[in-house]
Amino acid sequence: MNHTTTTADLARLAEENTALLENSLDLIALIDADGRFLRLNAATYEILGYRPEELVGRHYNELLGEQERASFQTLRSELRAGVSIRRDLEHRWMRKDGRVIMMSVSVRWCALSQVTYATARDVTEQHAARAALDKSQQQLHIMLESIGDAFFAVDRAWRITFANRKAGNFVNVDAAQVIGKNLLEVAPDLHDSPSLGYYRQAMETGQACAFETYWQPSGVWVEVHAYPSEDGLSVYFHDISFKHQAQQALRKSEQRFRSLFQQAADSIVIADRDLFIVAANGRACSNFGYTEEEFLRLRMPDIDSGQAYSAELAMALEDDQTQLVRTSKQRKDGSIFPADVHISRFEDGGREYFQAIIRDVTEREETQNRLRELATHDTLTGLPNRALLGERVQRLLDTCPREAAVATMFLDLDRFKEVNDSFGHEFGDVLLCEVAARLRRAIGPGDVIARLGGDEFVIAAHCASGRGAAGSLGEQLLDVLTAPIKIAGQDVIIGASIGISLFPFDGETKEQLFQAADTAMYRAKAGGRNRCRFFEPEMAFATRERMALETSLRPALARGEFTLHYQPRIDLRSMAIVGMEALIRWNHPERGMVWPAQFIPIAEETGLIAPIGRWVLHEACMQTRRLMTEFGREICVSVNVSARQLAHGSFVDEVRQTLDESGMPPHCLELELTESALIADIERTALMLRELHQLGVKLAVDDFGTGYSGLTYLRRFPIDVLKLDRSFMLQDGAGISTFDFVKAFVDMAHALKLAVVAEGVETADVVAFLRAAACDEAQGYHFARPLTLAALRERLAADASSGP
Repeated sequence: MNHTTTTADLARLAEENTALLENSLDLIALIDADGRFLRLNAATYEILGYRPEELVGRHYNELLGEQERASFQTLRSELRAGVSIRRDLEHRWMRKDGRVIMMSVSVRWCALSQVTYATARDVTEQHAARAALDKSQQQLHIMLESIGDAFFAVDRAWRITFANRKAGNFVNVDAAQVIGKNLLEVAPDLHDSPSLGYYRQAMETGQACAFETYWQPSGVWVEVHAYPSEDGLSVYFHDISFKHQAQQALRKSEQRFRSLFQQAADSIVIADRDLFIVAANGRACSNFGYTEEEFLRLRMPDIDSGQAYSAELAMALEDDQTQLVRTSKQRKDGSIFPADVHISRFEDGGREYFQAIIRDVTEREETQNRLRELATHDTLTGLPNRALLGERVQRLLDTCPREAAVATMFLDLDRFKEVNDSFGHEFGDVLLCEVAARLRRAIGPGDVIARLGGDEFVIAAHCASGRGAAGSLGEQLLDVLTAPIKIAGQDVIIGASIGISLFPFDGETKEQLFQAADTAMYRAKAGGRNRCRFFEPEMAFATRERMALETSLRPALARGEFTLHYQPRIDLRSMAIVGMEALIRWNHPERGMVWPAQFIPIAEETGLIAPIGRWVLHEACMQTRRLMTEFGREICVSVNVSARQLAHGSFVDEVRQTLDESGMPPHCLELELTESALIADIERTALMLRELHQLGVKLAVDDFGTGYSGLTYLRRFPIDVLKLDRSFMLQDGAGISTFDFVKAFVDMAHALKLAVVAEGVETADVVAFLRAAACDEAQGYHFARPLTLAALRERLAADASSGP
C-alpha cells in the first residue's frame, strides 16, 4: 500500500514538475556538453519563434551572432573551470523571423551529468528603456554642466544625487565622488551657514526660495535659488561678490557711488523708510520716463503696478537679506512692463534706506510667449495647431450642456494641390491664409478652429440643436469657401469637403470624434467634393472594407487576378472599328469582379498603380499585336497612364521596352493622360512627353476641359488627341446649344491639328450630331460595352466578314 502511494505521489510530482516547466513564462532549456539542445519548454515559441522540437539537436550558436558566440565560448570555459552558476547574462539572440532580441540568461553546469541547465527571458524592452534612460541622464548631465551656475541636488534624506563641477570646485571636492553622500558630510561648513536654514525651510514647506549669503570658507557672497520637489531639493548658486563689493564701495564713497549708480545697466531706485524716492539713476529715468527731479517727488508705490509690500518682505529686509521679486512696474505714460527687482536694505548715516535694482524683462517674456505661440500655433495662419487642438476641444466637451452637442468638423480643401501646382507655393500660402481668415469670421467666439497642416482644418463648435445646427454651420462654411479668391490676379474657386461628427452620439472622446469626422470627410470627398457629410456607423464599416480591399490588392498582380477588357473606338466617317481603349478589371477570388472605380483610387494612394500600370501597358500591347497579326490590319489601342507612372523617371524606357518586346508599331499605341497628371510637374512632363512623341507614340488628354488647366498647356505639350467628356454633350443653356458647343470644341481642336474622340456615346442622336460637328471618333455603349478579349475578337471577325 505504501509502495503504491509512493509511486502515485512520484507520478503526480513528475506531472506537476512538467507542468511547471511547460507553463513557465521563461525559456527553460537543457543543453548537452557539446552545446546542443536536449529539451526546451513551450516558452521557446513565444520568445524565439521556434517550436521546442525545432531546436532539439541544434547548437545554440545557430541563434547567436559572431560576437555573442565568442562570449558564450568564454562562459563555457568558466563553467568548466569551476564557476558552475552564472546569472542574468544579457546577450543578443536571433528569433526565427530574423529579429534580434536581448535575452537575460542564467546557466548552471552539472559536471556529474555533463549537461547545462539554462533559463532565459526576453528583456529587449527593459534594455531599450535603460538605454533611453542612460541617454536622458547623459543629456541632463551635459546640460547641468554647461549652465553658468553651480548646481547640486539632494534627496529627502539630504543625500547628494547630483553635483556639477562648479559646485564641487566651490567646496574643493570631486563632484563625481560625492554622489550618494550626505550634504553635511561633503560641506560641513553648512552647519554654521544661514543657507542650511533656508534649505530646510524650502524642503519642509515646498516653497522655492532665493537669498544672498556670505560663504565664510571661500570669503565670497553667493546668490542662491533653491527649488523643492517631491524627490528633494535642487540648488543653483553663483558668486555675486562683485555686487556686494560694489555696494560697499557705494557706502564708502559718494563719488564712486554716483559713478556706479549712474553707469549701471539696470534701473536703480533708492527710497527711504517711508518709501519716498530719494535717488534714481539715469537708466531709471530713461526707462520710466521721469526726470530725476520728478522721481524725487514720488513714492515707490507710484511706479509699482499692484506690488504688495508684505510683512514677510519687510522682515527679510530687516535681516539684511536681498529679496528677488517678480512684479510689474508702471511708467509715467501709464504703460506697464514686467520686471525682476532685487530689493535690499542698508543704513547710511544712521538712517534706513531701501534699494531696488529693476530689470525690464519685457523682451524675455515676449520671447517666451513667442516660443509658446510657435509650439501651439501654425506659423503660416496663426491658427492653433494639432498640439493645442486637443486641449481646446476637450474643454468644449467638458463644458457641453447635457442636452446640447459638440460638432467636430474635418475640412479638406478640394483643389488646393491644383492651385499650388498652377500658381506656386507662395500663392498657395496666400490661399491658406485667406481660407483661415474666412473660417475665423464664420465661427462663433467660443468655437475652435485649427490647422492640422497642408490644406486640412478642424473646427469644433457647440451646437445647441445638434445635427441641424451642425449642418447649417457646415453649409455656411461651404458657402464661405466657394466665394472666389483672388490669386495672382485671377479669381479661383476652391471649395472644400467637410466631414462632421457629433458629441456624444459619434464618440465620447476627442480621439473618437476626430476619427469619425476624418472618415466622414473622406466620404464627402469621394462623393463628389464640395459637400458636407455626417459620420454614419456604416462608414466605419466601409473604411474597414476599403482596408480589406487594399490588403487583397497588394498580391493581386502576382496572383494573375487582373484581366483586360476593351471598348471599341469607331471612326465616325466610316463607322468602322479603328481601335479600342484598354480597361483593367480585377477578378477577386472571393468578391468576384471588382470595378476600377473601386480599386484604382486605392492603387493610386498606395503606389501600386505603378506596377499595375506597367502590366496593363505590356499586356495591352502584346494582345493588340496578336490581334493585328490575326486580322492582318492595324488596330490602335489606348492605354490610361496615371500621374504616378508619368512621374517615374524610367517611364519612357518602359514604353520603349514594351514596344520592342511586343513588336507593336509605335503609332498604334495611344497613351491617355489626365490634366492633373500633365500639370503635376510641368517642365519635367513636357520633356518626357517630347521623348514619347519622338518614339512615335500618340498622346491623348482624357476628359479635357474638366480639370484646372484649360487650354493653357496645349501649346506646351505634344498632344495628338483630345477626348471629349460626355458632360460636354449636356451643356444646353440659355446662351449656346449642345451642337454649337461641341462644334466649337471640335473646330478649335482641328485648328490645333488635334483629333477629337467623344466618350460616353449612348444614343443614335448623339452619334448624328457628333458626325455633323465633324468629330473624328467616338466610343460608348451605343457601339459596344467593354468586351473581353474573346468577345472583341468575335466583333472584329464579324466586322471583317461584313466589310467590302
